[in-house]
Amino acid sequence: MTSVLSRLPQLSGNRVAFFFFGFTLCLMTTNLRAQDPDEAFRTHFLIHKVRKGDTIFSLTKRYEISDQQLLYYNPELKDGLKRKTKLKIPRYKEIPPPPKPEPHANTHTVVKGETPWRVAYSYGITIDELKAANPEMGAVISIGQELIIPETDIETKVFDPNYNYYNVKPKEGYYRLEVKLGVNEEELISLNPELNEKGLIAGMILRLPKRESQEFKVEDNLLVEKVNLRDSLFRQNKLKVALMAPFRLPTVPIDSIEQTNQILQNRNLQTISLDFYAGARLAMKDLIELGLTIDFTVYDTENNNFKVNQLVDTNDFSKFDFVVGPFIPRHFNTVSAKLEQENVPLVSPLTTKPLIMRKNVVHSFTDRKLLKERMHRHIYSLDKKAENPCVVIVADAENLDVQNRLKEQFPLAEIVNPDPEFNFVKPELIDSLTSNLEENWVFLETKKTNLIISMVSMLNAQQNENRKTRLMTLDRSSAYDDENIDQSHLGNLSFTYAETININPVALTSFYDRYKDAYGTVPTREAIRGYELMTDLTLRAAIRKKLIDGFSLGETQYFQNKFLFREEAKGHRNSAMYLLQHKGYETIELTNE
Repeated sequence: MTSVLSRLPQLSGNRVAFFFFGFTLCLMTTNLRAQDPDEAFRTHFLIHKVRKGDTIFSLTKRYEISDQQLLYYNPELKDGLKRKTKLKIPRYKEIPPPPKPEPHANTHTVVKGETPWRVAYSYGITIDELKAANPEMGAVISIGQELIIPETDIETKVFDPNYNYYNVKPKEGYYRLEVKLGVNEEELISLNPELNEKGLIAGMILRLPKRESQEFKVEDNLLVEKVNLRDSLFRQNKLKVALMAPFRLPTVPIDSIEQTNQILQNRNLQTISLDFYAGARLAMKDLIELGLTIDFTVYDTENNNFKVNQLVDTNDFSKFDFVVGPFIPRHFNTVSAKLEQENVPLVSPLTTKPLIMRKNVVHSFTDRKLLKERMHRHIYSLDKKAENPCVVIVADAENLDVQNRLKEQFPLAEIVNPDPEFNFVKPELIDSLTSNLEENWVFLETKKTNLIISMVSMLNAQQNENRKTRLMTLDRSSAYDDENIDQSHLGNLSFTYAETININPVALTSFYDRYKDAYGTVPTREAIRGYELMTDLTLRAAIRKKLIDGFSLGETQYFQNKFLFREEAKGHRNSAMYLLQHKGYETIELTNE
């Protein structure tokens, strides 16, 4: 037991794309002539070619036009300002009257790249106001989704990727923002003119200059504060915490050390439970040394439905600050139903599967849909900077939806479907589809180990001075951990993906040493998860008295896990993630986009 507590543009394709662009521009120009509200005042247009350093704000100030006028004549700016783009700048014989503000009592159709905060910003409302009007809206919104926009007299604003943005917190004034963000009141008002009328309001989104900061990380241009819970003041020092896990201790043959060791050497539900507990126990020890008094009660569910019901019926869980587990979704759903009326937070620690969400349910693993959306934003960001990448999509039958989504983003991409029987792609096919002139982007969408092994090896072998390939996936599977995959090959291919955990072992060195001192072996992922999740939950509860209130403290990051709990229609769910890239033998986090 001690050992456990241990991845082509063709000429014809480009011509088709050019023709389509010309046709679209013709329609757009015709439409402008029919609907141009400033035609009586406008004399001509200037053409401005976007250069490095240009922003929407600097252009509107230089040409003395509004954001709305610039966007009206250049609708492509809804996707951001791109270098070398030619913009139409209207010139006037006299200044046209400002458009009469109309309340936006309507709906908004989500377009590519939009997130809830971007939609809220564009209409001059807070994220909370947007969520109140759309109670079913989650942390992820989909292309084509219809959102209700509350009435507002604020003119619509344009998102500019050359700036960062910040969500104002309660009780934050100009002085506190200057200390935190390094931007004074005058500069804030210059960048956000609505402040002259409305003043600072909690939840409003402010546009800020891009500056490096150690206190923030950048997610989709939004500044997110880094939180260190250990440095916070505790509002309660005594906590009562429970862990429900399928240890199945009665099944361990205690009369035979050899049999016991054999059982515990095999990775199964029992050993996973014991590893999680080992990490959790070490967390409790560290938290006690930090000054907390913790009543840590452990229940063995024995992976048995009768036992689960018996535990809940014979024990008073109403006095616990929170309960972690059970590990099995069906058992978890049973307990969450029984404890819902007692309003006891029930945290699911390890499963990535869907749960029945109730007001007391906390799902600690990020929805994999969020990971895909994060990768789509990253790809979109890369595509804005790349000259003309050669895109190849390799997807098996189980990932055709991902293949189709990528094909929408890259209409000229080549599609490769592996042999359905042997899960194999011929090297000469990939060689013929990739290019020596442009960077190759290969998207590998599969969970099949043999296909991943062969593709990684093949792409690495084809990589040379003239042929550069970048490997990406929208859904990384555990198959990439296979010992037959050379990690240096993934490094050579700059393998990039979004994931819920950071697999970089370098950051874990100090924790490895402490865990080994305690248990005589190195920690598994489950042990690390046990330590970091229990630490995070307990500190949040100690700082804010109630765990659910502690979720407002924001995102936390440890050695391998991140936590950013957000309220859903029912319950709460972690939405934190890493954007990771292999470099040599290491894995680095991509943070500044």
